[in-house]
Amino acid sequence: MKAPDYLIITGTETAEGKEVTKADVIESQTNSKAHGGLGLNRPGFDYLVNLEGELEVILPEGNPNEADLFGISEGVNGINGSAKFLAFAGGLNEKGNKEKDTRTELQTDTLATVVKFFVKRFPSVQILGWDQVPSKKGSKNPAFDVPKWLQEIGIPSDNIFVST
Repeated sequence: MKAPDYLIITGTETAEGKEVTKADVIESQTNSKAHGGLGLNRPGFDYLVNLEGELEVILPEGNPNEADLFGISEGVNGINGSAKFLAFAGGLNEKGNKEKDTRTELQTDTLATVVKFFVKRFPSVQILGWDQVPSKKGSKNPAFDVPKWLQEIGIPSDNIFVST
């Protein structure tokens, strides 16, 4: 796998308590807009942390028996380089109409483990929240302060993305 420049943390923008699966992500992101999807040519998330804190790999990597038909995301408008996207199920209140930090304790633990793994595996990776991507200013996703949380879990400041 090509070393990513960024690990972007995002919520699935689904209601609190609503389970989201790998199949749900693939369907909602790759179905045409006419069929209620986003019309993307690949899922927008590489990994999904479900409500129980289980990590689901949406786009496989490094397995010689599996072809990654989508490849690595080549960043997001406003930042250059390759990115991996780590999503957690949730990000909206129970009604699904307002941003809210809905991470369960199990999700939070898994997110921390994945982030720490990425820092160890890719020492120069920059970690940020979706709302920090320059072209996404005004977004409230993932509904929590990612840089502050990264500091709390002991991520080195060199790996915490700073907007310029």
